[in-house]
Order: sequence, then C-alpha cells, then structure tokens
Amino acid sequence: MTKSTISNLISERAAGRETTHFATGPSDEPPKGFKPHPKPLPLHWGMPNNGFFPIDSIDVNLVDYPFQKSLSLPVTNASLENLSLNSSTDKLVDSAKSNTVRIDRFTDDENLIDISKGLQYSYTNGLAPLLKFTKEFISRVHKPAFEDWETIITTGAGDGLNKVADLFLDPEDVILIEEFTFTPFLANIRSVGGIAVPVKLDISQKSEGIDLEYLEDLLENWETLKPGLKKPKALYTIATGQNPTGLTQGVEFRKKVIALADKYDFAIIEDDPYGYLTLPPFQKPKSFLKLDTFLTVDDYIKDHLTPSYLTLDTKGRVVRIETFSKLFAPGLRLGFIVGHKDAIKAISNYAALVTRFPSGTSQLIVNNVIQQRFGGVDGWLQWILKMRITYAHRRDVLLDAIYESEAYKKKYIDIIDPSAGMFAALIVNFPEGTDIAAKIKLLEWKLIAYGVGVVPGLNMSVDKKFSLARANFLRLTYAPANNDEELKEAGVRLTKAVDEFFENGLEF
Repeated sequence: MTKSTISNLISERAAGRETTHFATGPSDEPPKGFKPHPKPLPLHWGMPNNGFFPIDSIDVNLVDYPFQKSLSLPVTNASLENLSLNSSTDKLVDSAKSNTVRIDRFTDDENLIDISKGLQYSYTNGLAPLLKFTKEFISRVHKPAFEDWETIITTGAGDGLNKVADLFLDPEDVILIEEFTFTPFLANIRSVGGIAVPVKLDISQKSEGIDLEYLEDLLENWETLKPGLKKPKALYTIATGQNPTGLTQGVEFRKKVIALADKYDFAIIEDDPYGYLTLPPFQKPKSFLKLDTFLTVDDYIKDHLTPSYLTLDTKGRVVRIETFSKLFAPGLRLGFIVGHKDAIKAISNYAALVTRFPSGTSQLIVNNVIQQRFGGVDGWLQWILKMRITYAHRRDVLLDAIYESEAYKKKYIDIIDPSAGMFAALIVNFPEGTDIAAKIKLLEWKLIAYGVGVVPGLNMSVDKKFSLARANFLRLTYAPANNDEELKEAGVRLTKAVDEFFENGLEF
C-alpha cells in the first residue's frame, strides 16, 4: 500500500508504537466453526456498572450571551443586554428553548452523551457524539482539501501540542517555529529531543506574520545557513490572531507557505486557539452594541473567517489543533486535532499511553450544551458570533484609551490592531541604539508600579539573541478584564507609565 505524504514525516517512535490491552480478546483467526454469542456477558472489563455512579443527572444552567449575569451598567459594559433580544435575521436567541440543559443517566439520542457513558471508562479518540460534532463542524468551517481525514479529542490544546511533538519529532529532528510564539510548546519539543529553529517575523500593522522572504531563503540555503542540522520536519504556526503579535496570515500568504511545504517536504502544525474570534477594524467604542452589527453564519464563514491551512492542503501534510478553551471554558481541558487518518492513528496510539481518554464529564457538558441548547453546528457558530462582537468591543475600548493617550500622540508607542484573537502588540519606539532587553525590563517594572500587567515580547521568543532587534513590543490582552471600566483604566495606566518612562529619559 502506498504511504501517504504525512506517513513519511511521522517520527520513528510514533510509527513504531503499538497498543494492546490485556482484556482484549484474541487477535488471531478464530477456530473453524466459531460463532460469537449473541448476548455475551462481561467478566473481563474492569468497568463499574453505571449504577454505582452517585450522579443521576446534571443540570447545566446557561446564559444567552457573554457577561449576561454580571452586567448592570449599560454604558460601561456596552449594553450587552441587547444581545438577548430576538432578531428575525440573526436568530440570536430561541426563546422556546430552556436555558437549562438536563443530562440524564440514559438517553436514546445518538447525538447526546448520557451519564452512563460520560462517566464511564471510554474511548481513546473520544466519545462518538462529540467526534461526530467535530467532523461536522470542521466540514462546515474548514473542510480539508485532502481525503481520509479524521479527528481525535484531546484534553485541550496543550495536550494536542504534546501529541503532535511526539507525532513528528525524533531526537535531533528540526521544527521551524515563529520567533515569537506560545513558548510552552518548546518544552514539548525538548521532551522528544527535537530542535526548534526560529523563523523571523515582520511585526508591523501591514504584516502577515512570518517573513516569507526569510523563510524561503532559509529553506533554499539550509545546509549553508544551518550546517549540521537535519532539514526541517515541520513548521509550527499560529496563523490567525498570532500569539503574541495578533497578526493573521492571509489566504494567498498561506498558499505560498503550503507550496514551500510541498517543495521542501515538511508538515505544517496549525495551532488555532483564537482564529474564530475574527475582529473588524478598530472603531471608536459605542455606548451599546446593535444587533445589526451581527453577521449571519454564512456571511461569517464566507467573508470573515480566514480559511485554515487544511482547506489549501491537497496532500494531507497539515495537522490542525483546535480547542474549546477560548470559546467555552479552559478549565474543561477539551480540544481536538484534525489530520490525515495516518497521523490521527499515530496520535491515538500515543494517547492510549499518556492520557488514555479525555474527561467524559467535559465531553458530555460541551457536547450536550452544543446539541441541546445551541442546536448543533450553526447554533454553536452563533454563540461564537456573540463572543466575537464582545471581543471586538473590548479591543476597541482598550485601543481607544491608547490612541487618546499622550504616549501615543508623542509617538512613543504604536499598536497593532489585530484582525482576530485576544492579543494586541504594543510597539515601543525606542531611539536607535537602545539596549532593548534592558529597557524593556525596566519599563516592565514601571508598568508593575502603575498597577498593570503585560508580557514583554522577549519573554515569548524562541531565541532571545536571534530576536532581540525585533523585541521592542509588549503583548496586551483584552480577555480577562471584568468590564469596560477596567479595560479603559488599564489603558490609561499603561500609557501614563510609558509617557513617564520616556520623559525620564528611559529611566524608572
């Protein structure tokens, strides 16, 4: 049988792994005349009967829109109460549905997960109803251009990253990483003996992230520029709403990266925790959010959602990491991976070794809320649209405070207006010749003294020496604040601290 493209890139460790269970029946051919019993009785699996479970049912009480229960001041919170109103065009709320989802011990609905299955020992790849949803969801929003793709449920994106590191990297294998990135992934790379090589980013408002010219030159002249290192096995990218810069790669840009992957034979690991939170360009925040600012699901997918690398990949070399953390709740530790069936099989074998199966409680809560309250894929997308508009407003509140500041007007700082996600890069315009590492650290102390927390870009670099010249930025997030007042105050504190720092000659 001909190997798939991805099979040639799977690590020797992952490809050679096999899993068995002592309670599984014999795997050889049955004896002649064997007929399975129509009603076998289990004396082999060490599974407690669901009658031992102390939970008979679970009631999950839901809100109609983000912050519904905590809002009281319409001006400072953008009148998000308006999102609960019915709309004939957007169908934001189905008033006929209860806001309580009941999860019972048993169900006959194949789309739901009941207590008897959700709290039981389970399947490595995830429970069938949630797996079915993930395939329907990906088919709706990012259908792969290659055949034979599958999904597997994970215990969050962090678990997904660990599993793709095992999937591709043997000791001394090389993986390309955006020079500023989600650095915890570096620990996963080190744990399997891989080598991370940073790829230069262009950090500016008009940029799409990766410096494509730099990447092409690096790949073309690898033996000269990186003597002694193996050719890259994979590229890890946060292509939409990049962490920490907030930058997004366009479709044509992604096509060029896919072409490079085909030419130089490497896999693409697409990590997308934030990509569904697409954002329109900044506009001055209003005192309330209007329903007509909502998109239909079809318009959102067609005109606002940047297509995944999956949709451009005809050879099955893309593995995409998804998570429910940013759209549902991070504490549930639930996500999934999309990839060619050969990649998913190798990941499944590793999952049987390290995590066994994802939390059944998390799976039944997420799956049943999506099915019973939201009504499936499009209803889930409508919830995402509510989150999207809330994040857009929060971004606008923070950026407005920055744009109105003395520090911005004096050109001490610039801000990248992100087109997706929950992060924005604040660029600090140090004079030429400034010791960036020293002054960024001193500025961070100033910000702490003013009572505002940020992440220096240098803290998220793969190689501090390599990236120092481009590390003159701070990562800001508008995700955790309780309300608009906190966001505005954070922006004011931030910019006052920067202004004072510059006026003091870059001293504390």
